[in-house]
Amino acid sequence: MPAVAEASTSLSILASGLPADWTPWVAASISLIGGAGCIHYASPQHLTRVLLDQMARLKRNHLAGIENRALSACDVRTAGALATLGSLQLKVSDIRQVSLHSSLSNYAMFCDILNGRTFTILHCIHEICALKTHIELIMVTEQILKESHVRKIISRRLATDTVHSSESVAGF
Repeated sequence: MPAVAEASTSLSILASGLPADWTPWVAASISLIGGAGCIHYASPQHLTRVLLDQMARLKRNHLAGIENRALSACDVRTAGALATLGSLQLKVSDIRQVSLHSSLSNYAMFCDILNGRTFTILHCIHEICALKTHIELIMVTEQILKESHVRKIISRRLATDTVHSSESVAGF
């Protein structure tokens, strides 16, 4: 609690040091900087970079699943994921192309924000993250199944070794 009191004290000292006619200018400057930051993070150009980064992560997860033999085109669980991956790649390509065209002018970027392209890109990012999670779940499930299969084999071998060792002891 003392840290809050010290922070409010330092802010009041800072505010009292400014002339009274500067306060609206400081508030307007902070609002302008905050608005510019929101526009930057909501801009299709910034979100397209995030979208491409998420797509690259999805492809890495997909390739890791193929290398670990957790994903195959014959499996029913992964067939839907592969079809979704293909449609998402087309969607990302279209979004990237439109974003490159609109990046030529600030007016086109602002019109993209007002027309709701930001929400289209955010929805596509959400779909990519959902597919990435689905692929990760398939990989974890396959890993668990492999481990349980190995455990069954080991327990069977231990059981047969125990039987053979008890027979050899009885034979002495």
